[in-house]
Amino acid sequence: MYQRKITPLIQPLIQPLLLATILFSGLLASACSAESSNAKISSNQNTPAEIYELVLAYYEGDSVPEDDDKAFELFQKAADQGYAPAKHYLGIMYYEGLGVDQNYHKAFEWFQ
Repeated sequence: MYQRKITPLIQPLIQPLLLATILFSGLLASACSAESSNAKISSNQNTPAEIYELVLAYYEGDSVPEDDDKAFELFQKAADQGYAPAKHYLGIMYYEGLGVDQNYHKAFEWFQ
């Protein structure tokens, strides 16, 4: 005996709904990681290396909006604690005028 296979009306809606749920959860995870990065960066109890790793997100616009002013401020904080990679980036920022007025003399000082 032949049985006709009946596809429920809901089945065509499941795949787009599942895809939307997966995409939304990915966006939510990104937003949460950006918020946690903001909280970590503002903490005064981080080592210069931790500050440097977190501030790269602001400099490169990775997981948070690119913000040269905030990046400069935090690179300065890490550089003041003697962290050489942060000093290098301060030199770049002074050289290119990112988040600060362009100043080749200060750039040279940070590169030394």
